[in-house]
Amino acid sequence: MSFLRLLSSEWLKTKRTAIRLMMIITPISYSLLMVWYFSHYHTIMFLETKIYEAFFEVMTVSLPIIISLLTGLMAYQEEKAGSFMNILTGPVSKMKSYIGKLTLLIFLAGADILLATLLMLLGMKYVLKVAPIHEHVFLQGAALSIVGSLFLFSLHLFISFAFGMGAAIAVGSGGFLIAALLGATSLGDHIWMYVPWTWAVRLSQLPLLSMPEIKQAVGELLLHSYSLSLREGTAYALLSFLIATVIGSIWFQRWEGNKPHE
Repeated sequence: MSFLRLLSSEWLKTKRTAIRLMMIITPISYSLLMVWYFSHYHTIMFLETKIYEAFFEVMTVSLPIIISLLTGLMAYQEEKAGSFMNILTGPVSKMKSYIGKLTLLIFLAGADILLATLLMLLGMKYVLKVAPIHEHVFLQGAALSIVGSLFLFSLHLFISFAFGMGAAIAVGSGGFLIAALLGATSLGDHIWMYVPWTWAVRLSQLPLLSMPEIKQAVGELLLHSYSLSLREGTAYALLSFLIATVIGSIWFQRWEGNKPHE
């Protein structure tokens, strides 16, 4: 089976499930909520930077819970469909099935983040009347949000199949708190690169420094420092994702559908 057919098969499995509903409702409702909030914002100075900071901070802090729900629902759907028999006895190897599920989850989440960003840009232009708008900065933030959350997809997909949906949501809730405390505040300034739940939050904020008003304020030395942080943070995120995916694939290939409590 080709990889595209595998992805198509995994996508069909989400038909009439909460996964598709989440994928449609979440980006639309989130962007509308942010546009509504800033439509009542009375300070217009640096409005674009304030929108950028709030939009990506709230979204990336929430990603651990959203990812845990997606992976948990996917595992629950497989268990409900026949106690994982489609995976264990199907024509596709378990390793390919794992990679297919992981790829689909990342693609869906990436599409949602991009959709929410585009809707936010439209709201800024036609509702909030923000001008000029640095669209490329917002798109960079969206891309880094995805990169920073890659490891969490591998982690939560493993937890969902190994321990169940409840465990995945519990870890996701803990990740939400960590992201809020260490990612969105100064508490994590010196350790965020070593805490996976903060990567999406911190990386998504770095493009903000390329906006002209911020660039002039912080100076070249600080810009260079943040450039190094961007490279290091991205390297940690990608390397950890690759390692977690390899380990997860090997585990999934040996997995027999049982959980520790069974």
